[in-house]
Amino acid sequence: MRVIALTLLTLITLVACAISGVNHVVQPGQTLYRISKTYGVSADKIAAYNHVKDPTQIKAGESLWIPGVRHTRTVAVVPGTAHTTSQKSTPKVVRKKKVTPAKTVKKKKTPTKTTQPARNAPHVAAKKGLLDWPVRGRVLQTYGVKNGERSKGIVIAASAGTPVRCAAAGQVIYSGSGIKGYGHLLIVKHSDNLYTVYGHNRSTLVKTGAFVNKGQTIALSGRVPSLGQGGVHFEVRQGNQAVNPAFYLP
Repeated sequence: MRVIALTLLTLITLVACAISGVNHVVQPGQTLYRISKTYGVSADKIAAYNHVKDPTQIKAGESLWIPGVRHTRTVAVVPGTAHTTSQKSTPKVVRKKKVTPAKTVKKKKTPTKTTQPARNAPHVAAKKGLLDWPVRGRVLQTYGVKNGERSKGIVIAASAGTPVRCAAAGQVIYSGSGIKGYGHLLIVKHSDNLYTVYGHNRSTLVKTGAFVNKGQTIALSGRVPSLGQGGVHFEVRQGNQAVNPAFYLP
């Protein structure tokens, strides 16, 4: 019985201590830190009793239970503070950084370059006998315009399978049949931007990149579709410009 009585007395005392306290109405400018200092009760304890999750967010007019005290007290006001902080601190003043407008960098005007005509590539003067005939035969089609059609070269008659010889020493820059209207085609580059073209071959005997000599067999002649007979289409070009082969052949 005595043990039970002591237990009950202890419980009553604890409950009485827990219940004792006062309600403090928060005034504008009061902080939890100053309230706790004024009443002599820790800020954490006041926050726990009042279920305050963030001690810095108490508002003016809010009623706080201050446990363990008998009388309300006057709490000093911190000027310019609308809510509380759990620690004594001086409000930080955030200074706005001075924004300096970006300087406009004036672009220097670049003098407009005057486009000058490209220098002419080295030119080979027309000279009879500079080139050899690729095949010997009658000229079936001449250079220039005839019957409203323009021919960039000449067509020399030759039976199919006749050896086609290189008109001058040089390097093969094209060997194939990918250019429409020329059949199996060969293009040879000579010195000073001079080119010779051999078209409508039955087959070519040298590959692109090969170096060839004057008079070397480079292809076998084929058939010229537009004329319906065997022959070789032969052109002479100065750069990209087709010129009359008669000025270069013997």
